[in-house]
Amino acid sequence: MMKRFWPGIILLVLLQSGCVAYTQSQPRVEGQLLDSAGNAVTGADITLKSNAPDASTITDSNGFFAFPGDHEWSFFLPIGPIDKLNRSQLLIDAQGQHYDILLSSGLSGPYGSGPSEMGVVCRLPSSQLLTQKGGITPDICQQRPFKKMH
Repeated sequence: MMKRFWPGIILLVLLQSGCVAYTQSQPRVEGQLLDSAGNAVTGADITLKSNAPDASTITDSNGFFAFPGDHEWSFFLPIGPIDKLNRSQLLIDAQGQHYDILLSSGLSGPYGSGPSEMGVVCRLPSSQLLTQKGGITPDICQQRPFKKMH
């Protein structure tokens, strides 16, 4: 009869040793899109890809765009790898060109999940840039300290 209870006891011990974590699924991102002369680019499509579902917006008359942060609760059992890959990238469609910008990437676990707020200023090149391997456009967006941009 004792053999019958061991699986239940082991499961109960494992469940009680689990952890609940509040992790970032999408960082809060604010930015401004400028052309090569420093003028605001209006009406550009901006998409943020991250661990959350894709979010899209359009730049306003001053070239500003923003995405709210998104977080989630997760439960895990510390009996194996607990890291996950966090990756945030912007996809910009403006002036007939497409740009793919990697904002952040890295492993994170329950105790840290990468930057939760990012500010960027993105300046479009005067001519089409060659993309690096993997399709990422280099040196388009410069990170700035996060603050309310407008």
